[in-house]
Order: sequence, then structure tokens, then C-alpha cells
Amino acid sequence: MKQNIYQWGDPQNPTVIFVHGLGSTGLAFGELAKHLPEYHIVTFDLPGHGYAKALEEENAYFPSNLIVEIEKIINQQLGNASHYLIGHSLGADLALHYAAKYPKQLKAIILLDGGYLSPQDLEVTLENELQDIEKFCNEVNFPSWDVFFESEKEELSRWSEELEEASRAQVKEQDGEIRLTISTFTGQSMIKGIHVEPVTDIVEQVHCPALLIRATKPVELESTRKKSIQILQSRIKNLDIEPIADAGHDIFREAPKDVANKIRTWVENH
Repeated sequence: MKQNIYQWGDPQNPTVIFVHGLGSTGLAFGELAKHLPEYHIVTFDLPGHGYAKALEEENAYFPSNLIVEIEKIINQQLGNASHYLIGHSLGADLALHYAAKYPKQLKAIILLDGGYLSPQDLEVTLENELQDIEKFCNEVNFPSWDVFFESEKEELSRWSEELEEASRAQVKEQDGEIRLTISTFTGQSMIKGIHVEPVTDIVEQVHCPALLIRATKPVELESTRKKSIQILQSRIKNLDIEPIADAGHDIFREAPKDVANKIRTWVENH
């Protein structure tokens, strides 16, 4: 699996590996990396995302197979060096699967608003999720790059070179329109994967220290979040929880400085 690899910081510093979520890319962490200059940060595009080639087989996108490829990338970049692993959203699910299977060089994992809310917790069926991802992939399109970037800017209170680079990597020009890079097949395959291989099946095999940095918006989900967190804490003994005030699911994009501070403080103690 050929991937685009992105790195920030001095390779002599402690290494942190980031895994992005569904529809995103490794470049999504560029702005956050600027707030963590004391670390060597490595990210990459998952298959069918960003500039990475898509896979042909549905089950190749299932967590058990993706983490094998993630391990290959980490070995190529780091050899046997120890590292921290951070995943956002679906990337947090992959981080848990990875920690269960490849604990040897793993110092700790950090979950960015992922790995704790199952589809059952959110009362979402597989059929509905597959329909939603198909609709999302088909309906997101823009007549020009300018219109696309204006739409992206409206979602955030700021804009930067890193945010523009990350946004550009999520889309491509196709038939005169700007459309998502991720295909319906890739998106649906990954959704199926987390249903077929849920983290609940492997989470008790995670023994390294873990931190969940979680969203607090929308507030309507707070009771569901807290129940799911209690269950996760009963199954991962070394799990700490850090909420980010007034932040939604895209937590590291909405509050990069706060997330960076939470990561820094926790890693210094682990």
C-alpha cells in the first residue's frame, strides 16, 4: 500500500503518529503539528483518501487489515523506535485495534473524540450509515476551487496555509467540478469494517496508557457520551479523560491549541 507520508519536527524528538478519520487526510494534522514543535510528528493518508491509492477489496478496509498496513508504514519510518499513536474519529478506532495487536513499541495512545461512541450508542443502523455516506459522497461538489475554499472558510473562525493544504487534499477536480477524493465504495467499506470488527471486541486487549480527548458539543449527546465513557473506562484500566469546552467532533480543527496543550501535558506524564 503506497502512501503519502507527512512529517513535521525533528526526528530526534519523541515521535507521535497521527491517524486521520473517514474522508480526511494526513495533512489534516498540519496545523496541530505547529502547536507541538517539541515532537516528531508523522502522518499519512489512509487508502482511498488524500493522495493515496484506493483499494479494490472491501475487506481490505476493515480495521484488522488496515492496521497491518499502518504497522508497515510505522516500521518503514521508525524501525523499532517507540512512539505515541493518536487517532481522530474512525482513526481512534484504528488506534485501539493497533494497540491491541502491536503493543511492543507503543508508549501510549490518544483518542481524539473517537473509539468510545459505537453506532449502537448513537442509535444508528448500518443501513442508515451506508446511505448517509453515499449521499455525502455524491452531493458534495463545487463548481470551482474558489467556491470550494470559500465554503471551507465559512466553517472555521480562521484560515491558514495548513488548513488550505488539508482542505485541498480532501478533494479533486473531476468533470469540471470539485468533488471528494473518497469514493462511496471506500467510505462504505470502512463503515462496514467498524460494524464487522467493533472496538468492543478488542478493547480489553489494550493495556498501554490511553487518553480520550473528547468533544462537548452538541450538548444533546452529553449523557450518551458519559455512559459510553464509563463503559470504556471499565474496560481500559489506564484511561484518562479530558473534555474540550465548546468543541465539536472535529476537535483538533476547532481548538488546536487546547488539544495540543492536553496532548503535551499528558504525554509529559507518560
